[in-house]
Amino acid sequence: MQTPFIQDGQATTRAVEALLREHPDALVCGLAGNGLIVPVPKAVGLWGQGAIEGRALIDGVVAADRETVIKTWLAARAEGAAEGKVRLLNHPSRWVTLHFLDLREDHDVLLGILIPGEDVRGEQEAPEPEVEPAKPRFATITEDEAGHVLDVDDAFTQMFGYTAEELIGKQVLDQIHPDEQGRAVEGWLAMLSTRRVQQQRVRRRRKDGSWVWVDTTLHNFLNHPDRNYVMVEIIDASAEMAAQEALQEREELLRTLTDAMPVGMLHVDSERKLVYHNARLLHILYDTAPGAGPQQGAAGGRPGLHELLSSLTEQGLAAFDAALEELLREGRDHDLEVDVVLPSGQWRRALMSMRALFRHGGEVSGAITCVLDVTDSVRARQELEHRATFDALTHCLNRSSTLDAVQQELEREDTRATAVIYLDLDKFKPVNDTLGHAAGDELLALVAERLRSASHGRDDVGRLGGDEFLVLLRDMPGPDMAMEVAERVRDAVQQPYRLAATTVEVSVSMGVACTVTGEDVSAEELIKRSDAAMYRSKQARLGIPVLAAAPEHARA
Repeated sequence: MQTPFIQDGQATTRAVEALLREHPDALVCGLAGNGLIVPVPKAVGLWGQGAIEGRALIDGVVAADRETVIKTWLAARAEGAAEGKVRLLNHPSRWVTLHFLDLREDHDVLLGILIPGEDVRGEQEAPEPEVEPAKPRFATITEDEAGHVLDVDDAFTQMFGYTAEELIGKQVLDQIHPDEQGRAVEGWLAMLSTRRVQQQRVRRRRKDGSWVWVDTTLHNFLNHPDRNYVMVEIIDASAEMAAQEALQEREELLRTLTDAMPVGMLHVDSERKLVYHNARLLHILYDTAPGAGPQQGAAGGRPGLHELLSSLTEQGLAAFDAALEELLREGRDHDLEVDVVLPSGQWRRALMSMRALFRHGGEVSGAITCVLDVTDSVRARQELEHRATFDALTHCLNRSSTLDAVQQELEREDTRATAVIYLDLDKFKPVNDTLGHAAGDELLALVAERLRSASHGRDDVGRLGGDEFLVLLRDMPGPDMAMEVAERVRDAVQQPYRLAATTVEVSVSMGVACTVTGEDVSAEELIKRSDAAMYRSKQARLGIPVLAAAPEHARA
């Protein structure tokens, strides 16, 4: 049975009850927060299970499996429950399943459960492995007020390799690592002056020169009847420290790898609190050198999530918040592009790939977001879209985009009319023939600028090809207003043009077509009407806009 990793106190209590019901042959003990065995609370109902005796559960496990006990213990304290396979000293050939379950919320203890397993020798009756005798993990030493050793127990001599004769009567401060000697002296003086128990973690040297991490507890029994000594209790903490150091090494390796990645990384927990970000993220969001950027929040601590993402635009931050809320609520991944404004004012576009993180029970525990600078690809995409939409010379809409714009306007459901002005330059060919195509291109670009200036801000200007242009007029009350706009456009276009080589004048022929109420007309048909009106204007050679006649059914 797999122990569920659940931090819900009630769920953990139910898991305990299920385990105990299923395994009446298990051994059980209560554990204090420091790992020492305490009585099982009466509120925890047992089903005939025996009690685990001793000072700590780890004392009854073979040396090779003690690291498993430590790792399982740490996992249970973090996740609520954990399990592992270990062998006991009294039967090293048999595996048992060790469960740690955190009941501190309801019963102020953690529960240790040992469930018997099968013999590791199996059918082939492999020889029982030689198990290294376990070294004691708990020892006691007594000292006088000046720190001279009065006595040591057998466990101390086994743990550190010294004989009692080598220690009694001597000070053993030099057996404490130089980096911790100052702290050890401070703890000793505090114990003497306050008579309170002092605890500290230090490294002590074995006789062979190696160092071992120990938890030391100082008890002041000086001037007590029948005592008059300081009792120093020592617990071997090397396995726990080794596990912590290994974890720190893995975390440092992970941090080094993520900082070297070309992608920004952001980790938040289920409460939207910032857990980690790499250096690349700051470079993307702030264009910073390593170590720069918002390293601190407004209150002086680590920056909050919004402080870290403050270079996102308001719309980008809102989109990120909405996606993160849905991801944490439903576990749904998101990919979104957001705009970033650097402190220098430079614009960037970032792709944020947001992925949910899950606990073993299926709950969302947070989110990891990879942030990629896609500014160059977005600019390239925008350039392609621009080229597909606009005329490269005049920056007007190209022919296909002009037809699309007219068609979309005609498909709108409102009562106002839509009009188009078809323009053709009358004296453009002589400019090309006498001054060259460069001058002709310059003239077309200037004409386009005047068309945009003369038309309404909501109107579109398109180049149909050559020297022919179309102006789309939106929300016209009727043909009279369209003709007024056409005359204003004509006056602007027919003013002299100062080119690089000389000054030229052109005239323009213009045809105007306007829809009528209830008319169902396509863009091609409306433009065809304006084209026909433009040719009538060209035939008159007066440069006067001509209004296309309404269709027969509209006049009727």
